[in-house]
Amino acid sequence: MRLLVTGGSGFVGGHVLRGMADDGHAVAAVVRGGSDTSRLDTRAQVLVHDGSTEGLHALVAGFRPDAVLHIASKFVAQHQPADIDPLIEANLRFGCQLLDAMSRSGVDAIVDFGTSWQHFHTAPDEPQAYHPVSLYAATKQAFQDLIRFYAEARGLRALTLKLSDTYGPGDTRAKVIALLNRISASGETLAMSPGDQTFNLSHVDDVVGAVRVALARVTAAPAGTVESWAVRGEEQMTLRDFVQLYREVTGRAVDIEWGKRPYRDREVMKPWLGPLLPGWRQQVPLREGLAALVADV
Repeated sequence: MRLLVTGGSGFVGGHVLRGMADDGHAVAAVVRGGSDTSRLDTRAQVLVHDGSTEGLHALVAGFRPDAVLHIASKFVAQHQPADIDPLIEANLRFGCQLLDAMSRSGVDAIVDFGTSWQHFHTAPDEPQAYHPVSLYAATKQAFQDLIRFYAEARGLRALTLKLSDTYGPGDTRAKVIALLNRISASGETLAMSPGDQTFNLSHVDDVVGAVRVALARVTAAPAGTVESWAVRGEEQMTLRDFVQLYREVTGRAVDIEWGKRPYRDREVMKPWLGPLLPGWRQQVPLREGLAALVADV
């Protein structure tokens, strides 16, 4: 299969790109001009997007993919005025260009990534209810509306994977594991919130596995199908419990001052537990995944 991948220079996208190449698919990575492509899998054809709608149409038509894996995204937890244009550009304008290019090139299958943050709070009888945590989450939901148009008007088949937090080898993002690694190495004391927020983590290998399942499902679906499913780890734990697990697995000391910082505005205290992608389940338990990361250091 020929697969067009966006976000291939990022952490999750890079692992997905590599996994698809390992499976024998012909892969192409769409990147912006000036992007650092040094971490891209060398088996990927690099397609440089000049930012224009016409340019992206030409790239899609030239590569002729069988399906698109749309992973590129702009994440901002709490936006400032300067973040608005980048959020709209990355999460809506580029996505709309991509959907239109697919439609006009006869490409009718897409797997894209949403976020559990599209569901700030839900009731048991409405697990898919939309309540955005942030402007970032709102832009991800708005992209779903664009998908709906192309599905109903042009026969697009779409499957959205809604992720919680992710981790794994090669992660350079400023996430909780990187933070704990830093303070364990420096010996500094870190001021944190009370730490009672509950979350879960998915190993990036499990995300790649979910993409495999989603790709098979969406390419076999009838025209106009639109689905969304959760991809998440099985272990739900508080931030306090996770720090303790980190200490146990790594044998490292981390000095935390709990309650020295307030929870941020619209802090997610309980993770969204929407319906899981059919045919997929977690393969890398959190303790095992953490231990492997320590062994690789």
